[in-house]
Amino acid sequence: MKAIFKFTLILSILLTHLTITLAQTKEDIIYLADGSQKKGKVVSISDDVIKFSYTGEEVQYELKRQAINKIVFANGREESFQSSSTSQVNNELANSNLSKRDQGNRLAVIPFEIVSNDQALATDAMRREIQQACIDAMRSRGLSFQIQDPRATNSALTKAGIGLADIANHVPDELAKLLDVDYVVLGSYEIENKGSSSFGSGTATYNNKNQDNKNKGSVVQSNSSFTTINYNTKVQMSIYDSSGKQLFSDTRKPLFGGLDSYKGALKTLAKRIPLK
Repeated sequence: MKAIFKFTLILSILLTHLTITLAQTKEDIIYLADGSQKKGKVVSISDDVIKFSYTGEEVQYELKRQAINKIVFANGREESFQSSSTSQVNNELANSNLSKRDQGNRLAVIPFEIVSNDQALATDAMRREIQQACIDAMRSRGLSFQIQDPRATNSALTKAGIGLADIANHVPDELAKLLDVDYVVLGSYEIENKGSSSFGSGTATYNNKNQDNKNKGSVVQSNSSFTTINYNTKVQMSIYDSSGKQLFSDTRKPLFGGLDSYKGALKTLAKRIPLK
C-alpha cells in the first residue's frame, strides 16, 4: 500500500509540474491580415493598437488593430478583428467620398477652341497653352474651386476618343460627366490675321575727309526696316455646371491684338466671375 501511495504521489507531482510547464510555454498567437503570425504574450488591447511581447522578452511592441485578423490566446479563446477593422476602413472611405461629393466644387478647364483664318495657329499646343493660362487666371482669384490638373483632363478626353479640335461638338454636361467634375469651363480664342506691315527708315551723314576742303567728302547712307503681323483677337469664356446650365459667360477683346493677348484677357474675365 505504501508503495502504491508513494507511486501515486510522485505521478501526481509529475503531472502537475508538466501541466504548469505546458501552461507556461503556451503562447498567444496573433494572425496578421497579410498572412504572417506573431507568437508571444498579448499585453493589452486598445481601440487603435495591440501591445505584445515576444516569448522570453520584456520589450513591448505595438500593432495597429486594422493590421490584425485575429488572436488565438494561450487558453484557446479566439478574438477576431478583421471584420470590424475592414468595416471601419470601408466606412471611412465612404465618408471620404461622400464629403468629396458634398463639396461640389470640382472644376475642369477644357482646352480652348481656336477660330482663325490662319490654320497654322489652330494647334493643340496653342489650345493647351490657353487652357493653362485660364487655370492660372482662375487660381489667381483665390476661388474655392478644386481645379483639375489639365493633364488629367486631357488624358481623360483622349481616352474617350475626343480630340482637342473636336471639343466644340460635345455638350457641357457630357464633358462634366466624363471628367467626373461639378463644373466645366469652355471657351474660344478668335485670331484674325490681318496681314503684315513693313516699316523702314534711312539716314544720311556727311563724312568730311579733308578738313581743309569742306566741299570734298562722302555721304554715308544707313537703312533699317522691320515687318510685323497684325492680329485682331477675342477671348470668350463660359462656365457650366454638371447639368449643362450656364452660370457665367463673357467676352473680352484685347486692345492690342497679339498671339499671346489671351493671357491678359483671361485675367480680366476671371475677375468678372461672380462665383466664389
